[in-house]
Amino acid sequence: MPLFQPTVPPLPSSLSFAGKTAVVTGANAGLGRAASLHLAQHQISTLILAVRTQKTGEETKAALLADPVVGALQTKPTILIFELDLARPSSVGSFAAKIVAEVPTLNILLLNAGLGGVKWRTTPETGTEIMFQVNFLSNAMLSVRLLPLLRSSAERSGSKSYICTVGSRAQPLHSYTRKPVPDTVDVFAFINDRANFGLERYSDSKVLVSMWVRELAKRTDPAVVTVNNVCPGMVTTNLNDKQPWYIRIPVNLVFAIRARPAEVGARTLINAVSAGPESHGELLGDYTVWENKFLKTEQGKKMQGRLWKETLVAAEEFAPGSVQAAKLEG
Repeated sequence: MPLFQPTVPPLPSSLSFAGKTAVVTGANAGLGRAASLHLAQHQISTLILAVRTQKTGEETKAALLADPVVGALQTKPTILIFELDLARPSSVGSFAAKIVAEVPTLNILLLNAGLGGVKWRTTPETGTEIMFQVNFLSNAMLSVRLLPLLRSSAERSGSKSYICTVGSRAQPLHSYTRKPVPDTVDVFAFINDRANFGLERYSDSKVLVSMWVRELAKRTDPAVVTVNNVCPGMVTTNLNDKQPWYIRIPVNLVFAIRARPAEVGARTLINAVSAGPESHGELLGDYTVWENKFLKTEQGKKMQGRLWKETLVAAEEFAPGSVQAAKLEG
């Protein structure tokens, strides 16, 4: 690992999201807030802040509108606040239903929210492991549920839509090579068995994200909806704040030397939601395609296929009819 990260070029001044509607999850802090500001500065017409509480959403909205670049725009963005808690499937369902019912056009779904950790934690409603739920499963459910709206928006506007999930180049630290998922055990069941939890869980969850993106991209025309994931590099955010002190202190020391400000890291997210077809189904490392070799192995391909099938079953249970509506059957 080099001591310093490569420079991330500024976004082009000509970049414009005028006439478009974007959803940003985790929009109240870190990368999500910085990405929201970039979108606002680049003429997004409607920006939907997906946050856990109305209060944090209102604070973020006020800060975005108070930005001098945004304030100087001839047409200010319309900023809406929708509550979303990715750890609660009921909240994910309500959020998706609200989008479908109240938002006529959706061009960008930026799935930024996520979490890390080294302790086993489960979600309050379903008892699933929380990083699996937040970093992967809830994002997959939102992708399926909102894909029809993203497709129809692209077809009406003549401009492609985007589903972008924040990924990670820490994927090679995953546990699946060391401890493969047995053929006799479902991928979901294996991951949600506490005996299979370890320090690699964050990386494990990001491997799942890339697998899902690759499979979804096979069934989506990149000229209509481009599907990708992006690693923003090491970024100064609050992702590490709740780690145990013996992890937080050394990690913070490394971050002090290597980490990018959120504004710089968020440039990679904005690039991803304006990238070309070369990004479809891929993980972007900063601005270029990055390859996880595990996904090209027979083990990786087999696990990816199994994950896809299990996720579609979960999506259909979550929202009956959603898989057919998204044209993901077969």
